[in-house]
Amino acid sequence: MILNLNDSNFEQEIKKSAKPVLVDFFASWCGPCQVLGPILEKIAEEFKDRVVLVKCNVDEFPQTSTKFGIDRIPNVFLFKNGKPVDGFLGLVPEDTIKNWLEGALKK
Repeated sequence: MILNLNDSNFEQEIKKSAKPVLVDFFASWCGPCQVLGPILEKIAEEFKDRVVLVKCNVDEFPQTSTKFGIDRIPNVFLFKNGKPVDGFLGLVPEDTIKNWLEGALKK
């Protein structure tokens, strides 16, 4: 499942999720974001029983982006129990993301 979050529903959706939430902070004009997005969607499908993928456009929802210190994109965070626990910055290969996510989910 992929959700699109905004400033008004971000915290509520993150906190109420029964699964860890993978948040993709992106912008439509960002080339690396456009490459990473489909990779994250594929990974989210593979991990659908263990994680929820949400997308947050930093241009459309600057309040949320600012709150989490997003000043470069793509920027991905993993939230557990409503709190950010791990993340990565930039365009990362699919296998690297899978390995990172496996490790982060076990923590």
